[in-house]
Parts: sequence; C-alpha cells; structure tokens
Amino acid sequence: MKTFTEAYTGAAAPGYGNMPMQGYATVPATSDAKAYLKLLLSHKLGLVLTLLLGLGLAWLYLISTKPVYETSALVEVVERGNLFDDDGGSATDWNAPTIKEEANRLRSRRVLQPVVDNYDLRTSVSARRVPVLSDLAARIPFIGNTISGLDAARPYAWAETELTLAELAVPRRLEDSALTLTALGDGQYSLALADRVLLDSASVGQRMQIDLGNAETITIAVDSLDARDGVEFDVVQHSLEETITQLRDRLSTETSDTKSRMITVKLAGRDPDQIARITNAIVTEYQAVRLGSENLATRTELELYEEDLPRVEQELREAEVALSEFRRNSQSYDEDAQTRAKIGQLNKLETQLIDLQIARDELRERYTDVHPSLRKQNKEIAVVQRAINTIAGSIRTRPDTQRELSVLEQQVATKLSLFTEMSEKLQKLRVAQAGNVGSVDIYDPALAPRKPISPNGPLAIVGATLGTLFLYLLWLTLRSALTTKITDQESLERASGLPVYMNIPKSAAQKRIANGPAVVDPRRLLPGSSDSEDVVSSRVLAIAKPDDYSVENLRGLRSMLEDVMAGADNNVLMVTSPLPSMGKSFVSLNLAVLLAQAGRRVLLIDADYQRGQMHKSLGLQVGPGLPEVVRGKSELRETVRATAVQNLYCIPRGFSGDAGSVQMPSDKEFAAFMQVVAPRFDIAIIDTPPVLSVATAASLGRHAGSTIMVVKEGEVKEPQLNESIKRLMFSGVRVSGCILNGSSAPTPKHYAYYREQLD
Repeated sequence: MKTFTEAYTGAAAPGYGNMPMQGYATVPATSDAKAYLKLLLSHKLGLVLTLLLGLGLAWLYLISTKPVYETSALVEVVERGNLFDDDGGSATDWNAPTIKEEANRLRSRRVLQPVVDNYDLRTSVSARRVPVLSDLAARIPFIGNTISGLDAARPYAWAETELTLAELAVPRRLEDSALTLTALGDGQYSLALADRVLLDSASVGQRMQIDLGNAETITIAVDSLDARDGVEFDVVQHSLEETITQLRDRLSTETSDTKSRMITVKLAGRDPDQIARITNAIVTEYQAVRLGSENLATRTELELYEEDLPRVEQELREAEVALSEFRRNSQSYDEDAQTRAKIGQLNKLETQLIDLQIARDELRERYTDVHPSLRKQNKEIAVVQRAINTIAGSIRTRPDTQRELSVLEQQVATKLSLFTEMSEKLQKLRVAQAGNVGSVDIYDPALAPRKPISPNGPLAIVGATLGTLFLYLLWLTLRSALTTKITDQESLERASGLPVYMNIPKSAAQKRIANGPAVVDPRRLLPGSSDSEDVVSSRVLAIAKPDDYSVENLRGLRSMLEDVMAGADNNVLMVTSPLPSMGKSFVSLNLAVLLAQAGRRVLLIDADYQRGQMHKSLGLQVGPGLPEVVRGKSELRETVRATAVQNLYCIPRGFSGDAGSVQMPSDKEFAAFMQVVAPRFDIAIIDTPPVLSVATAASLGRHAGSTIMVVKEGEVKEPQLNESIKRLMFSGVRVSGCILNGSSAPTPKHYAYYREQLD
C-alpha cells in the first residue's frame, strides 16, 4: 500500500494532469457579466416576487396617500412712482432684494391673519385611522365590515366619515391640544380631554359650553356627524402662530428671474376648491395691504399741504399789501446789477429754505427729533439760514429805501411761487387719492385644480418596483460576494481544488420518491414480480424514472468511472459528503443500479451505521450487516444479499443502527474483510456518513481506492468543504473528485428533444 505522501503525489486520474494539493483554490473567482446574469437567472422567481411586492407596495401607497392639489395665481407689482416728479413718476430698481421683500410681505402675518380668520383655518377635525389598513378597508367594504366588528377596532374609522363643526373655542392653554369626540349614534356624541370626560352626551346642532374652572370655558357646536358608533375624532383648535406657520409651509412664491415683477403665488392642499378660494383671498388681501400703505402716505401728505396752504396764501397777501403800501409812500430807485444778483440769490435760498422746512415737517410725522434723517435735515436748514443771513447783511449796506423795496418785491415773488407750487401738488394729491388703484395687479386669479400633484401614480409604481428590485439585487449581489456557500460547479472546483465529475440537477421525480411511494409505470414491472422488485421500482429513480435527466447525468458518471478509478489501488469506491442531506446515498444507490444494469457485478455497502436506509430502498428485510460480518458475528453469505436488480448485491447497515451506540470495526478488521469481499465483485461502492458528522468516512476511506465527495448546491460553505477534505487527507484518504448535486441549472432543451425522438 502507498504511503501518505505517495497517495497524494502519485498519478492522477487520466484527463486531469497533475492534480494540485487538495483544499487549496486554483481557479480565481470571477464577477463578470455572465456570472452576474447567471446569478439573476437562478433567482428569477425571487425577481418576479420582488416585482409583485413593489407593485403591491405602490398600490398600498397610492390608496393610503391622500391626493394633494396645487393652485396658483399670477400678480404683478408695479411701482407707480412719485406724483411730484417732473416726469410723472420714476421706476424702482427692481432687483432680487425687492422681490424678496414683496414675497416676505405676501407671507406676512398682516396678510395671512385675516385669511385665517375668514376661513376658520385654526380648527381641524380628523377621524382616527389605522395607516394603510383603514384606507384598504375603505376601498374593500368586506374588510371594513369584518374589522369594525372587533372591539379593539371600534375607535377607528373603517369607512368614509364626516364631522363638521359650527363653532369651537378653547382657552389659550388648550390650543394645539386634541379633544377626543366620540360618535354615540342617533346624532349624539361625547367629548373628552385626555382621560377627563368633558361631555357625557350632546346632540348635533346644540351649542355646548363647558366650564373648566378658573374662568375658562370650552364652547363647541357640531353641525353634522356621520360615523359608526364608537368612532373617535381628534378635534383641535390651533394657535394663530401654528396655523400661520402651517399655511406658510403650503404657500410658495416664484418668479421667472430676479428682475421680474410678476410673482406666481402657489398654494397646496387637500381640497381643490378651498385652496383656490384661499389663494385668491391671500392675493386680494396683499393687494389691499399695499393699497392701504400707499393711501396712508398720500393721505398724510394731503393733510400736510391742506394745513400749510392757507398759511402760505395769507403770507402772500400780506406781502403784496406791504409792497403796495411801500411803493405809495416812498420814491422808487433803480437797483444796480450787483444788488439785483444778491437779491436773486436771496430769493433762491429762501425758496430752498421753505422746501427744506416742508420736508422736515414730513419727517417729523414719521420720526423723532433724534432720528438721523431728521438731524441731517436740520443741519441743511441751518446752513441755508446762515447763507440767507450773510446775503441779507450785505444788502443792508444799500440805501434803506432801495433795500426795503427789493426785499418786499422778493418776498412777494417767493410767496407767489411757493403758493403756486403747493396748489399744484395739493391738486395732484387729491386726484391721486380719488383714483388710486394700488401697485398690485392680479393678472390670473387662482382656479380649482382638477388633477392632484401627488401622489404621482406612474412615478410611484416605477419608483416602488425599481426600488424593491434594486434592494433585492443589492441583497443578491452582497450575499453572492460575501457568502462562502458552494453555488455552482465553478465555485466547487475553486474551493476544493478537485475536478467536478458531474453536475446532477434537481429531480422532481426523486422528490416525489423521497416523500412517498412513487407512481410506477406498469410497463416497467414484469408479470409475477415480487414485492422486493416493486419496492425497488418505486424507490430507485434509475428504475422508476430512467429517462430523468439526473439519471442521464449519472450514466455519464458511470461511463467515466473507469478513468476515475484508473490509478486506484483497488476497485472500492467510497461516496461521502461534508454534511447530511447532500444526496450521497442517492448517488451511491442509483450509480450502483446503473452499473448493475450495464452487466457489472456491484456490491453496495451501507456504512452509515446510524441512519442507513439502503435496505429499505432495495426492499430488504432488517438483518445482519456490515458491523456483524466484519466482526465475524454473521456469515458472509448471510450478509451479502442479492437484490431485485440483477448483478446488484448489498450489505446493509445491520442491527447496529437500531442500538443506542455503534462500535465501528477496527482498521485491521475492515481491511481484512475488504481484501476478501472486494475481489469477488467488479466494483464495491461504500456509502458512508458525512465527514463532519462522524469519523466513519475517514476511517473506512483508507481502504477505498477512490473517493467521491458529493456536495449539494447552496448547502455547503467553503470552510466546511475544505475541512472535510482536510480530515480525509490527514487520514490518508485519496479524494478523486466531487459531484455537485441538486443543481438549479435547467434541463437542456436538446435533451428533451432527443428523449421525445427515442420515445
């Protein structure tokens, strides 16, 4: 017999060259598109289920999300200009800060508070609902009727409900706190605050006032109520600050660019008619606020001019009378050019002084004396006054008569100019006040929208399906990248470093056989067949369903078995697996049947002392088996039993499997036994327990010339496979190769085509 080293460095099976050291990967892992496509195809059912899940989630989202509508109004803000300018008005520098100020003014509490009060937006009513489930029950009445009958479900609304309040007033400390209104039936309701009952029973249409103590009361009047008995509503009177904040959140303003004077006012909400009315009310209130501000400024100036004009007129008349009297009583002198120039300067300065004084009076209407603008105006008046005093002092050096005449004439001219200018301005202010239309024009009033902006049905469906598919694909990718399970032939070759002889697909017929007696084709049973033959025909796939694709793959293994065992020391083949339920017994039994059908004398040894079932599959009675015959407790001819399959003999597990403990034969005993029994057959197949479960495979495998490891797809991890091979290797067992069992690869179409032709 070869040594440990010779067993793993000697000649390899033909067709595989020098076999590498077992337990080490030699084929690098790949992640190309082909492998990824294969991964998707192997989980096509999961992809379909994920797609259906995405559609279901989208449907639930659409039925549970209330539609939100949006309406818009278009307004233009136009600066009318100053009526006192020479050109009749001047344009305002319309830039980003200006439009931002107008947007802030439109969203101000001064504009929104009247709208909140007029439309009673501070009061909200909502029935208690279970998310998604209540909406589903409303769509499907059967569900709603079934659930509403449960005691725990009575407080919730499972159908359409209605509650309208005619009046609600609560103390300030209870604002934003929910009152619980419960429908009692027959137009009755109760009211509670937290755990405190405020009203045991009240009628719809009745105005109720509840005394809370400390001079606090709650007033409520229900206008209409339509709900099942026991349904609870949350009734809230929001504070003004909270209501305006919520309204601002739904209100938005937009412009095409920073210099545009057109503002688009948008408002979102659940009721299309209501949001249209509220939007129009907001822009109308904004227009009124702007107009009121402009009228206030015009009215202030009008009052100022109406108050000052009579005084200026009186001063003009007095100046004219004084000039006339002076001319009658004194002789006229011609003025030289220098005197006239100074008098002209004096006239201009006095006119400027009067204008500055009028502007100062206007500023005093708005600011106090310490305001920077008013202080600046006083400084300018002081400067002009000093200039007037200087020029007037120089004129005093002229002859008194000439000087007085010039002064009187200048006073008359100045008073006349001032009176004329103030009269014109007063007339313009009166016209402006009578025909002022404000600086806000409403071009497009808001209309009730017909289609909601959310939820978007197509977008929700696409988003839900793509989202669920993406998460599922991400999970598949991560699991495939991080898992160490053997999932295909390539990963098995890579993990084991061994050749994979066969890829046996899943068999629906074998699944039926495993779950119970299979339906046997009567044409395959010979007349007068025994019960044993019936059992074999019912439990062995190679006989019950010989045209199954899994059996066809095992025929391929039968054909290459000579090459597999070409370098072996004997004709003993051990079939094992890393873990239980890998299908090693299925491979051993069906391979033995196929070899026997090919005319080989086959001995099938059931070495699984604890769980072996070969005798049941072959229709044999319980009797002495491998432990008994190896230890000399039974005769060889009593233990090696013929089966219903010609050329197939079996050594069952024996009585040991029924005992509480199993004592395996020693190496010498088993070696001596195999040297006697193996030469009598063409091939002996040993079916052993899993390597990682018990030590039987490592012990018996030393006396097998060849060993095949059966690995089930997706059930074994790479460390487990490596550990199995390592245990066998350290025990001196020569593992020839592997078989991938339970493959999910579909049956090739060409096989079905040729099978139909054979039939």
